[in-house]
Amino acid sequence: MSEKQYQISPIELVRWAEPLFGFGEGKATGFSEKTVAAYEAAAGIRLPAALREYYLACGKASLNEMLHPILIPDEDGKPFGGRLSFSHDYIEDAMLDIRRHNETSGEEQERLWALPKERWEEQLDNYLLFWREDQGCWYAGIRKRDLDQPNPVVYFNDQDTMYHWGAFADSVQSFLLATVLENLEEDADPDVMEDPARIQKVLSEAGVDFQRLQEPYPFPGGRFCHTCLDTETNTLYVYGEPTENRPAYLKVFKPDEEE
Repeated sequence: MSEKQYQISPIELVRWAEPLFGFGEGKATGFSEKTVAAYEAAAGIRLPAALREYYLACGKASLNEMLHPILIPDEDGKPFGGRLSFSHDYIEDAMLDIRRHNETSGEEQERLWALPKERWEEQLDNYLLFWREDQGCWYAGIRKRDLDQPNPVVYFNDQDTMYHWGAFADSVQSFLLATVLENLEEDADPDVMEDPARIQKVLSEAGVDFQRLQEPYPFPGGRFCHTCLDTETNTLYVYGEPTENRPAYLKVFKPDEEE
């Protein structure tokens, strides 16, 4: 009888999927404690436990780059160029560019720029940016004042600007799970179904316990999807509950036979 694991973590997901669908070294690898600690020291912060653990366990996995790319820690704390950065760094960079070209800025910018940078958080939250959309249309970030939480809420810049942010995911772990699954889907081409009868038939034939499959993840935002990994057949089942805008669905990820 095949072994089944329900509600696998983002790290477990990457460790399973990287050798099968990744284009890297064949297994998920992470950044060293030295690199992560050096970044934290240079930036003057401590990463939230959920994000820190992810960087250490599988931050270098190619799955993190397949669609929406991860932003990586730099030992010297350098921002930009695919590295962990703060939203205020981007705002400052834009401010300097505007001033170099003698361009006009908006009232919102002028109010912020009238203050020294160390006081900007009096006017506008500062976000640690750790992931971005493929074309740079949005960045995912954690409020700097929330970094001491182990698994904080994730936000995104919802108007293509570093000045306006909205809630993205209820926790770092729910964001990681959703994003890795989206990246994986880009390459894995899962079998997707929405017909309730077919969903039940596929799950029953695979021996997946539907009651266990519907159990929530043990973190905020843990009901957005549910997973079951069959380690014997190398098959991942991802179930999504019905919502107002979408019916229930099942996605079945399985490598091609030749893989």
